[in-house]
Amino acid sequence: MASISVAAPEYRERLDSASSPAITGSKPLTRRLRQQLWAKSGHALLSLDGQPRLLLDFAHDHGVPLSANIAASPASLAHVLGEGFGRIVFQALPAERFETLARHQFHQPLRPILWQIAQHGGDWQDLDHRLFRHARIRLLRWPDFRLLAHQHDGFRLCSLLLKRACSVDECQQLLDLDAATVLAFVRSAYLCGYAMVETPDAVVADAPASRPAITGSLLARMWRSLRSKTA
Repeated sequence: MASISVAAPEYRERLDSASSPAITGSKPLTRRLRQQLWAKSGHALLSLDGQPRLLLDFAHDHGVPLSANIAASPASLAHVLGEGFGRIVFQALPAERFETLARHQFHQPLRPILWQIAQHGGDWQDLDHRLFRHARIRLLRWPDFRLLAHQHDGFRLCSLLLKRACSVDECQQLLDLDAATVLAFVRSAYLCGYAMVETPDAVVADAPASRPAITGSLLARMWRSLRSKTA
């Protein structure tokens, strides 16, 4: 399909004329993306270092790459945006402007792109700070199964976090995983709007008193047993 060059003067003119305030910074950007994904409405443009990179259609869960050299590879696009996540500029777009810019472009599923962006990004200090202070992660629903393809540990984390909210330490202990694996999953699930992070006080107030305790070693042994049977 045809691809719009980011250097085209007429394309830059259309972008510059947008009147909506821009959002930048990893925390505000993450918050806005989560809000739009939950609302399932609106359109936006992500730019990096002055270059338009990705159009977002939240109603249809579509992403439209705009840079010709990365449009054919969602992984390359995710790597570029992930590495520069804190510098991304989010610009809301009216529906008619989105349609004009996205016409004749290749539409891709949006959440897989966002999931991979979080995997590559290193600008997660605020979220990681909350997690290392024993905040707990609660999964709201199963992610798109395309996101978990060939990720056995991701399925295990989903199964656990749909049943109960857990801290990173608890995920490690209950599933016998390393911190890096848990953090990578949580960052992606959080950015895509699949997960919530609860403060310890809120978790204590909300925790059912009658829930039976599950020892980490027992659950870890169960998962190892299931893994060996399916190998």
